Amino acid sequence: MGGQPKLQTAIGPHVQNEAIPDVRSAPEQRVRLSRSDKTRFEGQAHHRSAVSDQVAAVQARNCELAIEVEQLRGERRRLERDLHDGVQSELVALMVELALVQQDPDTPPGLAGMLAGLEARTQATLDSVRNVVGGIFPPLLADFGVQAALRARAARAPTAVSVRGTVPRSTEEAEEAVYFACSEAIQNVAKHAGRQAQVTLRLHHDRGSLAVRIEDDGSGFDRVHTPEGTGLRNIRDRIQHLGGTVEVTSTPGHGTVLIIFLRWPPRADR
Repeated sequence: MGGQPKLQTAIGPHVQNEAIPDVRSAPEQRVRLSRSDKTRFEGQAHHRSAVSDQVAAVQARNCELAIEVEQLRGERRRLERDLHDGVQSELVALMVELALVQQDPDTPPGLAGMLAGLEARTQATLDSVRNVVGGIFPPLLADFGVQAALRARAARAPTAVSVRGTVPRSTEEAEEAVYFACSEAIQNVAKHAGRQAQVTLRLHHDRGSLAVRIEDDGSGFDRVHTPEGTGLRNIRDRIQHLGGTVEVTSTPGHGTVLIIFLRWPPRADR
């Protein structure tokens, strides 16, 4: 007991009156920290759960959209078959009958002339139906790919079109975008450069990418003072939708060059 004054003297008078922490309060502090951590962790877990639910909902919606797209493609192909096997066949049969009646020696000349007019109108209707069918999705494109489909498109063009280069098969979406973009470009040349213009369409495939160069020797135009038309906007929309690019260069009197560039993923085996 007599040692107590010595302890006070050793500690010193300047700290004798200070409060000494009670170590017994430490467990309570640890409990409070644990509760705080638990609340924070529960909040993080709730956030992760909410994010997971959102991801699952997006994935489910993507699956639904994929099914809907496949259904639409099936409907499109059914429409193609109906137009090809039904309407086109009927129009062709009608044209044959009209031609036979005209060739019949018993047909009066006046009636033969009327039948010739009907045959011409039937041919125009048949051409329109074929354009509609081709605009939906050309059979050549589905069966043989972009190169074959563009060669057939070039043969029907009102201007001289040369298709060069080769390209492997790709996804239906990529092939469709390139085919219709090139068809739009050919149509633009015929509309703006004139029927005397010549077009060269080059396809170049390299390491998963496709470059298409469409060049004509028409009159060209001043891009600074010429607003972009609907045809070019349609081309941009199709290609940029797949992450590709479209470049146009033109000079009055020196023709126009349109370059399309996009990824060209390999076609999945069916």
